[in-house]
Amino acid sequence: MTATIDPTRSSGAVPLPRQEEAIQPRQGEKNQTAIEDQLSLGEHESVNETYGPGLNVATPYELLRNLVTKTLQEQGLELQFSTASGEVDFTTLTQEEAQELVADDGYFGVEKTSQRIVDFAISGFGGDPEKLQQMKSAIDQGFSEAQEAFGGALPEISQQTYETIMEKLDAFAAQFEPSGE
Repeated sequence: MTATIDPTRSSGAVPLPRQEEAIQPRQGEKNQTAIEDQLSLGEHESVNETYGPGLNVATPYELLRNLVTKTLQEQGLELQFSTASGEVDFTTLTQEEAQELVADDGYFGVEKTSQRIVDFAISGFGGDPEKLQQMKSAIDQGFSEAQEAFGGALPEISQQTYETIMEKLDAFAAQFEPSGE
């Protein structure tokens, strides 16, 4: 019959075998003094600090910024870019600066981002309505792939940007449709 061990019923520390007992030294090797390990079950000591003094824990914003900069570096992309208001460096970007960039009138806001994408799509259009539809399909595919990469849902600003792009492209395409006169 096999005995069952219940770790919740222990009343004190359980010493583990000494290292020299657990591992037999090979012939000719010197036996070094072993450190004894102990395991306590059922006893709880209060812990004043989780990680110890001097540990720098990053904020969620810093973690995200580090992830973005690492991803950009791995793709061989620059970590600095120019906007109308100056140079921006992802490695030193503060949360306040990031919020300004995605604000309604910011460089990465819905209006300015959608306009840059629409301008790019129209420049590749070449007066051919079929190419415009191909551009819309490519943009749609890009947003779908980004949505998958983000676990099935994009942030609200991305959804608004997508909708604004499609509205602007539809308005542009409407000028090439024959009028109902």
